[in-house]
Amino acid sequence: MSCRFPGGVTNPDEFWALLRDERDAVTEIPADRFGVDFYRHPSRQEPGRSYTFAAGVLDDVAGFDAGFFGISPREARQMDPQQRLLLELAWEAFEDAGVRPADMKGRNCAVYVGVASTDYGNRSMDDLSVVDPYSATGNTMSIAANRVSYLFDLRGPSMAVDTACSSSLVALHQACRALASGEAETALAGGVNLLLHPFGFVSFSKASMLSPTGRCRAFDSRGDGYVRSEGGAFVMLKTLSRALADGDTIHAVIAGSGVNSDGFTQGGISVPGAATQAALLRRVYGEARVSPSQLVYVEAHGTGTPLGDPIETRALLDVAGAGREADAPLLIGSVKTNLGHLETASGMAGLLKAVLCLKHRAVPRSLHFSKPNPKIDFGEGRLRVVDRFTPLESHGAPLYVGVNSFGFGGTNAHVILSDAPEPVRQGGANSDAQTDRLAPLMLTARSRAALAALAARYQLAFDQGAPWSALAAGAARRRQWLEQRALVAPSTPGEARAALHALAAGEEADAPSIVMGQAPQVSAPLALVFSGNGAQWAGMGQRLLKENADFAAALAEVDALWCADGSPSLAAMLEAGVTAEALAATELAQPLLFAMQVGITRAIEARGVRFVACCGHSVGEIAAAWAAGALTLEQAVSVIRVRSGAQALTRGSGLMAAAGVGEAAARELIAQLELGQRIEIAGFNSPEAVTLAGDAAALQALGAALSVQGTFFQMLALDYAFHSREMDAIRGDIETKLAGLKPNAAVRRFVSTVTGTTLDGAKLTGAYWWRNVREPVRFGEAIAHLAERGIALFLEVGPHAILRGYPDQTLKAHGATSARALVTLRRQEDDPRTLRRAILNVIAHGAPVEVDRFAPPSLARMPLPRYP
Repeated sequence: MSCRFPGGVTNPDEFWALLRDERDAVTEIPADRFGVDFYRHPSRQEPGRSYTFAAGVLDDVAGFDAGFFGISPREARQMDPQQRLLLELAWEAFEDAGVRPADMKGRNCAVYVGVASTDYGNRSMDDLSVVDPYSATGNTMSIAANRVSYLFDLRGPSMAVDTACSSSLVALHQACRALASGEAETALAGGVNLLLHPFGFVSFSKASMLSPTGRCRAFDSRGDGYVRSEGGAFVMLKTLSRALADGDTIHAVIAGSGVNSDGFTQGGISVPGAATQAALLRRVYGEARVSPSQLVYVEAHGTGTPLGDPIETRALLDVAGAGREADAPLLIGSVKTNLGHLETASGMAGLLKAVLCLKHRAVPRSLHFSKPNPKIDFGEGRLRVVDRFTPLESHGAPLYVGVNSFGFGGTNAHVILSDAPEPVRQGGANSDAQTDRLAPLMLTARSRAALAALAARYQLAFDQGAPWSALAAGAARRRQWLEQRALVAPSTPGEARAALHALAAGEEADAPSIVMGQAPQVSAPLALVFSGNGAQWAGMGQRLLKENADFAAALAEVDALWCADGSPSLAAMLEAGVTAEALAATELAQPLLFAMQVGITRAIEARGVRFVACCGHSVGEIAAAWAAGALTLEQAVSVIRVRSGAQALTRGSGLMAAAGVGEAAARELIAQLELGQRIEIAGFNSPEAVTLAGDAAALQALGAALSVQGTFFQMLALDYAFHSREMDAIRGDIETKLAGLKPNAAVRRFVSTVTGTTLDGAKLTGAYWWRNVREPVRFGEAIAHLAERGIALFLEVGPHAILRGYPDQTLKAHGATSARALVTLRRQEDDPRTLRRAILNVIAHGAPVEVDRFAPPSLARMPLPRYP
């Protein structure tokens, strides 16, 4: 359910508070709405004037977050605010249902909207020069429903319904029929009415329908007409069996509904008929197999008119009052006494009130009732207006409540509501107290301002006792993830509260438990990028191994395979604190780096992050091939063992350096210095960076030349000349030992940094891994290849970020300005909290997530704060 009603009501909870507190929301049309004072005159005979502008009004009918719905300002200005309001209400109805609007795309969901007012279009008719291409769709009544279907891509029946004041309940009935017949799987039914032009006031004033005293006194002797009002509401409907199967939160059950017409009546088209109203009631209750005597309350049409109220009560008494005792009367009331008459949306106001009465097991007082209308037959006490807050007793039987809504052209509608079934409780246990840490809370919005406002709403909910686990699970599983994101990942409830406060105040930079990000409108395909030599550092992995269970389990698996031939334990080295001396030996550094990358990847997967592609820099390709599914873990360990062992034989054969120049500039400078036989380009990292391999003197000479130009140059802490002719001596060793390797077709895209292109995983044989050792690393080409295929996020996987600048340079050069390169860990910062933040960071930037891993379900399911 969702609603906007007078009195500042923006949701059903606020609506119930207004009813419970017996508040009268009727005021007057604001003076600036359409020049009220000009059109006011006390005489009913004065042409073009109204004797009253008393009304229930919304606080803001002009405000609209057009950007949220992807609507341009120009089109939004031409859209009838009724359309704008319906879009907000549809979103909130989905939210209340726990349905993500994106999941409704293409679904057979019907939309039925009660709407009739053309006030906004009438304003533009006064000045035809303002008409533009958006005027027709902005002000045609059919579009009120169609706009909702269009923007949410709903494929079921979509139509506006105009039966005057019964429109929204007739729309509800049509939705029920569509569900019952199978024409639709789900439905949105609702109504809207805004008072934006004096025409309605003037015309109803001339018909003497409006209350001169400006109050709706339903069933009272002082009833002198109705009071206009504005607002809207939507309900989302399913068949009960489907709702139960889907585990939905059910507010109430529609046990029956029906519509008929008065046809010809004595006295004119706007005079209601008691006999036809009674006939409708008999049919609806007969078809629903519910006895009218079971009714505990009827939310009456109850406009407060001298003519309509007696006719309505006569029909109710005839059908539902029969056989009742005076000590068990049929209770009746009218929400119009609180809000005024919402005309086409009035049925929704009555329906929501009735639902809330069932949920709260009580009926609030119908206002302004002190002396019964003498023209109403109360059947010697068998019919009673609710003149005080009245609890509803069920005595173990289902409660039934009826809702009336009548159009002034004679179309009558009635709905029977009954209690929602008790929710089925799942077994098991799940609470914040039973977990090591609080689950991350995902807050998302279309703008930073809305994100701050949303954080304030969640803080209020948490302060009022909402379990954090329920908030986190609900936000992750039952809310659509939008572009502006904040992940709150606290360690304690106090930290959670402080983080929400900081986010609401725009001070998120000062809160270490908040991770901010901006995602594309759709999820961002993610590639894992595995770093190569140079990422390792003394002491790496020690804290992760001790404190992160997923990481430790992965390391144990790798270690068991590594130690199978008697090799010393990798896990033991990390646990003790691996030394710089050990890491200087590539036969240890490479396996340790690989083990770290496997552990980090498993931790990423454990949080539910989904990646679709992998690539690696040099030795990082082995972990990439494993993560892509081309190599089993056992095969990957075999490759790393052979590769690192063979390369260990080349220690002392040369050095390596990084230079901030592109390939062409590097080749030109090497040629100028006549170093072509002593230096090779070992890696094309980006359009602005290469890696070089060669002898020390040659590299130093090249570095001196680059320093003169002011260009970056740095010798690498490696006593090897990888990806150069110095590797030729170990070719036979690698190809022979890996001759039996039979890789698999990758399950994720594997982009080779040997070829710079997508490669079939089955081709990663022993011959390929020799090329991986000998040929230059085409890292920049691989990143560009991924970007061209839609990859929007690149996450560097390794103990230290050594590659991030390269993807950034490559993406910029190829115009992929919206793509982002992120990192997992940095030197001396590999604790579990840092890794957790890194994983949350990639989620905050749009990486797809398996929600069951990201946020396990919570037993406590509760209403969540609405989007602001």
